[in-house]
Amino acid sequence: MRWLSWVIVLALIVLGGVAVSLYGEAEAPAIVDVVQEVFVEKPVPIELAERTLTLSDGTTTAFQLASDFDIVVAAEGLGKARFMAFAPDGQLFVPDMVDYNLSHEGKLYVLSGFDPATGTFAEKHTYLSGLRTPNSVAFYRDAAGNDWLYLALTAHLVRYPYRAGDTEPSGEPEIIAEFPNEQSPGEVSVVWHITRTIFFHDDRVYVSVGSGCNACEQLAGDMRAMVYSMKPDGSDKRIEGDGLRNTVGIAIAEGELYATANGVDHLGVNAPDEMMYKVEGGTDYGWPYCYAKDGVMVADTSYLWENPLSCDEVPAPLTTFPPRSAPLGLRYFDASAHQALAKSFLVALHGSFEAYMRSGNQIVRVTPGGEQVVFMNGFQAAEGDERWARPVDIVQYDEDSFFFTDDLGGRVFYVFAR
Repeated sequence: MRWLSWVIVLALIVLGGVAVSLYGEAEAPAIVDVVQEVFVEKPVPIELAERTLTLSDGTTTAFQLASDFDIVVAAEGLGKARFMAFAPDGQLFVPDMVDYNLSHEGKLYVLSGFDPATGTFAEKHTYLSGLRTPNSVAFYRDAAGNDWLYLALTAHLVRYPYRAGDTEPSGEPEIIAEFPNEQSPGEVSVVWHITRTIFFHDDRVYVSVGSGCNACEQLAGDMRAMVYSMKPDGSDKRIEGDGLRNTVGIAIAEGELYATANGVDHLGVNAPDEMMYKVEGGTDYGWPYCYAKDGVMVADTSYLWENPLSCDEVPAPLTTFPPRSAPLGLRYFDASAHQALAKSFLVALHGSFEAYMRSGNQIVRVTPGGEQVVFMNGFQAAEGDERWARPVDIVQYDEDSFFFTDDLGGRVFYVFAR
């Protein structure tokens, strides 16, 4: 029926010419707007269908998943599995953070021998152990053709030389950057953010570093509560977005930077909204002075700030999620992907630390315009506090499938078109 659309367009163009001749350019009806509307691509509706899985411990659980897709467990026994990445040779690397207590027992696993027919990996190896809170891994090929594995720990960004097929490091680590490694001075809560997320784009490594507190004014020059980028050797740091309390998920879509952000904890169970931003030009997004409520930036008047920021000047989020839903990983799927995913993000709503709040525990599809729909549900029982999994990161495999990590059950799930 594409020919019919072109017929409509030609008719509208003719009408536009008639309108201009009758009204003049200044007063002519906005025919161009109508033409554009004909070609606005609306996302495919999502209908959820039940998918039942039996896990290795014998537990049977039912998820609600977009009806065009199915799900299997690709790998288990991965601890607190966090932000993963494919190596150039197709191996999948998955950090195990262990806990939120700055454990020195973290690991980096490598999964190899993936079989799309079964949706499972044949082998699992421990690439590194004895790590302090590994959260994110990424790969980079330099101008000389050398591959590097980058690993984000709480205090450091380190890299190792990488060769195809490696299941253990083939060289010594190199410290590329240091991160803030303690709670902000004077902070009285238990909150300071220990995860760092990384990815590469256009020969720069992007880094998200959370705040050193729940709500406080950071010290001048403290490189936290922000997203910044730098060259692969750690030089030329450039702030991409500031005033972001705890931005865990970051991604590039169509050349633009996007990020999820977790709000403050001291405003009760109904505020603030959690957020997703299009991050632009080193903008300050308002934390700790402002928070999102019903999609609008509101002043936090529960503290007496020394250098308050006008919340009227702070950009609103692209979209918001319910309080305590904890949006983490996000992944953009371009136009070549399955129609249910194309030109959209998937965002993992990890869910509140307090399961009784029953917030989040979903994977949602978000368009670049901010429209949302649930893509996957059922991570928490219909009643009570029991949860089967907590989604963290999403990585695309091909046009019709993706993986996501679960840091509750220590699993990687494979989701694929039926």
